Amino acid sequence: MMKLATDRVRFLLLAVALVWAAAPSPGAGPSVVFPRARWDQATPRSQGIDEVKLRSAIAHMEKAFGPDGARQLVIVRNGRLIWQGPDSEACHEIYSATKVFTSTVLGVLIGDGACTLDTRVVELLADLDDRHPAYGRITLGQLASMRGGYRGKVVRVLPGQPWGDPCEYALRPEKPEFEPPGSHIAYNDHDVHLLGRVLATRLAKEPLNVFFKRRIADPIGMTRWEWGVSGRADGMDHCNAAGTPALKANGGVRTTPGELARLGWLYLNRGAWNGKQVLPAAFVDQATSNQVPANLPGRSRSLLAGAYGLYWWTNGVMATGKRRWPAAPPRTCGAHGASTNFCVIVPEWNLVIARLGHKPIPGTYVQQDRAWDEFFALLGAAMLAPPAAAP
Repeated sequence: MMKLATDRVRFLLLAVALVWAAAPSPGAGPSVVFPRARWDQATPRSQGIDEVKLRSAIAHMEKAFGPDGARQLVIVRNGRLIWQGPDSEACHEIYSATKVFTSTVLGVLIGDGACTLDTRVVELLADLDDRHPAYGRITLGQLASMRGGYRGKVVRVLPGQPWGDPCEYALRPEKPEFEPPGSHIAYNDHDVHLLGRVLATRLAKEPLNVFFKRRIADPIGMTRWEWGVSGRADGMDHCNAAGTPALKANGGVRTTPGELARLGWLYLNRGAWNGKQVLPAAFVDQATSNQVPANLPGRSRSLLAGAYGLYWWTNGVMATGKRRWPAAPPRTCGAHGASTNFCVIVPEWNLVIARLGHKPIPGTYVQQDRAWDEFFALLGAAMLAPPAAAP
């Protein structure tokens, strides 16, 4: 009987020791997690953020970001949802934020060995330069960073389709906006639609929406999204690769803030998702860092030069000598659609911000960047602790 009691005490002591060893130390911070069907929720303070100061940042967004304010806002830190606005389940078009879906497809194909950023488009579309020899030098990387200079035919300009039929951009080459490719920076949906055509019909061999679902959306649990089809190209559905306003597939991808934040969380984790490499880390590093020299000329120089990646707006040093958002950490970057739909990742803070809306943030692009910078300043002041380490 005495031996049985002693063994029982030893067992209890061992169990207590195991529990104590598994428990986090008193000073340990939060761990990094990945969402399942829904985001895990946590208080801001549990993730190292002062809630009162966070509310000050959100109050600024409510005041400065137009009528939609922070209603369609979600904030994720360390993989946990720490804030969601009252309309955070709204699902609608994200317009030019769609472009990062297109560059994501490019990244997967680069990882597959199907192409590189230096692959020339004529290697895939042999007749592209038949009428305009300059198109023989355009690379996939130039198309993905608004340096291609490609222009397609503009037809069917109609109410609801103010820039013409986007499917025709990709199918009917016209005179380049500039040449040689890479010599200027010019924000241009035509570059994106040509890239979308090449990715789908020559490399993926399936429509962008089908490929994205299989290779990206399903692995990261994106379910509430759709990527509209603008028409047909080379016998295949042509998705609205740029999020162009159009009569068919207006605004490109439709999704919610929470779903878009999943794509942001994938990028913040350099393409890894819960132990699986979904997107090449090297591509993520290129996509989210500047690809446009600060001294490059062009009609979009003041907007993009020094601070534009592969369809991601970055926080690089611009032609002015200043960063786009001085109050944000240098690696901050964001997808940007119609001046109201954003997916911002801040690797230094382990933070994703997805903010959607229907009405543009008031003012010019410079004024909109200033509104974001003031938000970042207030958000930075709310940081109580460094971010959690990746698993």
